[in-house]
Amino acid sequence: MDAHTEIERDMDAFLDAVHDVAFECQPKQLASDLGMSAKSMYRRLSEDEPMPLRFIDFVGIFWNVDREHQMRLMAPFLDYLGMVAVPRSEKGEVSRGDVFASVLDAQQGQGAMAALIQAAIADGEVDEEEAAQLEAQHKAIEQQMSTLMGQLQAMRKPLKVVSR
Repeated sequence: MDAHTEIERDMDAFLDAVHDVAFECQPKQLASDLGMSAKSMYRRLSEDEPMPLRFIDFVGIFWNVDREHQMRLMAPFLDYLGMVAVPRSEKGEVSRGDVFASVLDAQQGQGAMAALIQAAIADGEVDEEEAAQLEAQHKAIEQQMSTLMGQLQAMRKPLKVVSR
């Protein structure tokens, strides 16, 4: 986030993700998994109800959906924090080929960023759409580089302890 962008706390962004995931993942089944009636679940997901979704409901939904939906639930929080999530690379599970593929992905991302910058500054100004594209590409590059660094850390040789 740059100095010209003010942080905005838009609760709808957080709640929309929960609503979308809950309705895609069968609210009746989620309600049952959370130990509540389907009617209660629908009421908590309703924007017009006085009894809104509680944090414990969010956590329950999070633990009862698949990984893809969990990532969608977390995306607004990561966006707010200006962070990206990358898979953790475990020691011994990363090959040289994985690292080279990540390097190529990162280089491709940087090339795409260069092309976006060139197009954005051609008229001497960066409009809102161009700024959004640049921000999205910047996030993609951050994610690519974080993945690469995680892979390199997983390949790191442990330090040898020398006793005297």
